[in-house]
Formats: sequence, structure tokens, C-alpha cells
Amino acid sequence: MVFKNINEYFQYLYSLERAGMKYDLTNITKLCKALGNPQDKFRSIHIAGTNGKGATASFTASALMEHGLKTGLFTSPHILQFNERIRVNGKCISNTYIKKFLEENIKLIKRIKPSFFEVNTAMAFKYFADKKVDIAVIECGLGGRLDSTNILNPVVSAITQIDMDHMQFLGNTLHEIALEKLGIVKKGVKVIVSDNNRKLVSLFRKDITENELLYLDDIARMKVMSNSNGKLKFKVTPKGEKGIVLATPLPGNYQLRNAAASYFIVKQFLFETGIKFQPGKFKKGISDVKKNTGYFGRLELIKKNGKQYLLDVSHNPNGIKNTITSVKNIGFKPDVVIFGIMSDKDHKSALKEILPLAKNVILTKPDYERAQEPGVLNADSLKLNSRNFLILDNSVKGAIKIAGKMNYKRIMVIGSFFMVSDALKALGIKRIPVE
Repeated sequence: MVFKNINEYFQYLYSLERAGMKYDLTNITKLCKALGNPQDKFRSIHIAGTNGKGATASFTASALMEHGLKTGLFTSPHILQFNERIRVNGKCISNTYIKKFLEENIKLIKRIKPSFFEVNTAMAFKYFADKKVDIAVIECGLGGRLDSTNILNPVVSAITQIDMDHMQFLGNTLHEIALEKLGIVKKGVKVIVSDNNRKLVSLFRKDITENELLYLDDIARMKVMSNSNGKLKFKVTPKGEKGIVLATPLPGNYQLRNAAASYFIVKQFLFETGIKFQPGKFKKGISDVKKNTGYFGRLELIKKNGKQYLLDVSHNPNGIKNTITSVKNIGFKPDVVIFGIMSDKDHKSALKEILPLAKNVILTKPDYERAQEPGVLNADSLKLNSRNFLILDNSVKGAIKIAGKMNYKRIMVIGSFFMVSDALKALGIKRIPVE
């Protein structure tokens, strides 16, 4: 089957998502076997978690690039273009490769009937194998144990902050969700754990052998030195070693833990593969993370039409809470907040964080089938007895237009990747602005 243009190829890919998600390893195993098991043809680093895994993956990929390694990076979801999900040395997968992959494997896909993410994962693995990468940094899509990426045999694994998310697949307690994330742990593979929830420490120590567990709070001290002018400066001091001072253009204080985790991931990977760790190159990887990997969407400030738009992809209560703390730290006081969230998230807890942030709140929904209805958000906002001036609109484009007409300059958009994507499109930004 040959489609007329690239948009039809993407429409076909997205139709697989609408067909439903199959949460097991059966399809991805069949797909990759038919493709010659490409996941076994490159070295990998595997990262699971609820919050922070995208930043940790990007920091890690950037630092490995600076060490001269041809580096693949697989993340999700994308913000503006599907191609953002699959990169080699920062460059996105081409439309030409995507077309070729689908044309060559359309019969296989129709026979196995995989989900969107399963095809996406298989494509990434095949691309990294074809490109002969030295290392691929792979972010889990959902959970860990049954995530499509979990057919990897990584050199190093990592688990970032764990929170309540995707409960319909992962469980209704933090303990159950953590167990799913721990499903990526492989025998003989070191695991860096940056989650700092004291309730989960005993679980990590039980499920990961002492020889393989590198628990971040055991092996390092971390301290924020300054956070101003859109730049976070901090110090990571490994146990028994001299500290390293790092700086990044990602302003959230929570990025400290993500960068610290990346420090140990990179060090461990290079040690395992016999390559010398160079602190100066690691520093450059952290400072140039946006330029090297296209990382975008955390406290991003866009100036347009005389207004300041602060965009953030935080999509669950804990992530939103951390973001709001960082918003206060960097001194951004939004006059208007545009908020929308997916229906499978705890929107009530998220609203408790959002409503005190600004008097004017526009409740909306991104153009995505799982988006929560603005009317539901409004009803629950009223139940919280908020004193906000609440406005409802059924599209982010409409919300941006309303905010644009208001006599305010500082506008924040938050609630999901899809919110940020729709906001960029509404502002007429067609490509992610990377420094």
C-alpha cells in the first residue's frame, strides 16, 4: 500500500492509536522478530518513571553526544511533529524513512495489528540499528514491565520520580505503580533510582539487589546554587568525591535531580563500555541539552504579540505542583492561566494547585480524544469554592484568543503535551524554537 503524501502516512499511524492500546509484549516481540530483532543491534540505556524521565533521557543523550558517541534518543509524546520522537545526534527521523518503513512493513502491521506505540517503538529500534548508533537512550512510554520498550537488554537502567498516573493500566496505589516501573530491572544491570519518595525506598532495596542499585540520595548530595534569568546552576557531589558544578537552560529546580541521575547514568555507561568519562564534556551536555536534543516544554517562555507565554507540559498533580513551585522561584507571576488536562488524570488534585496561581483561569481542552471536558473542570473548580474568574472555551486556540484580547501580559499554559502543542499552533509557531 502506498499513500499519496506524508500526511496520509501519519494519519495511518495515528489510526492505530485509535484502534486501542494493547498493553503487553506480544505484538512488539512479533514485530521486532520479523524485523530481525533490531533492538539487539545497538547498546541502550532504558529509563522509566512518571515525572522526569524525558529530561533525564535528554540530559543523558546530550552528554553522550558531547563524548563523541553517535546517540539515538527515543521519547514520547511529541509536541508538534511525530518525527520529534526519534532522533540521532539531535536530528529527527526523516519523513522519507517513515514512509519507507511503513511501505515495507504494511502487511506485517496489518497481520499483527499492533498499536500506534508498538509500531512507533519498532520503527525507532529499526532506525537506530540502521543508523548504527553507538548508544540509544530509550524512554518508556507507559509503566515499564509491559511497556513496548521492555524487550531491550540495556547496559544501564534508570527510574525517575514515580507518581499516580495511568492507574487503569498500572494500578491504584503508588506501590503497585512502582512495581510496574521496576519491571524494567534486568539481572546484572545497574539501576540508577532518582525517585525520593521515602515510602518507596524499601521497595527499591527489596526488588533491586544491593550490588545493582544506585539510589541517588545514597550516592550524592545535590544543591541548587542559583536560579535566575532562565538558567539553573547547581552542584552535584558524589559520595567521597569532589563536586561538579553544572548549569542548564531548564529553569525548574526539580531538574537538579534529573541532571544528577544523568551524571551517574552516563558515568556508569561509559565505565561499562570502557570509555573515559570527561567532566567538561558532561557539563557541556547539560548546558547544551536544548540545542543537542531539541528538549522543549518545561517552563518555556515564548514572547509573542507583546505578551509572555509560559508553556509547560506537566500533566499530573505532582508534576504540576513541582512546576508551580518553580514558577514562583523564577519570579513569573501569571495574570492568566490556561488549563486543560486528560480525562484519565486526577484533575481535582491538579485544580487545587492551579487555581491559587492566578485570578483569571481559562478552562479548556486540547484537540485530543482523551481530553477532559471544560465543563467538568468548571464544576469541580466551583466545588473548591475558588474566587477565580473562570472562563470556559472548548479549544486551546479559542482560549489563546481570549487571553490575547485581555489586558494582561503574562499568560501560562499548562496541563499536558497536547495543551502546549495546541498553544504553539494557535500562536502560529510551526517548529519548536530551540536555542
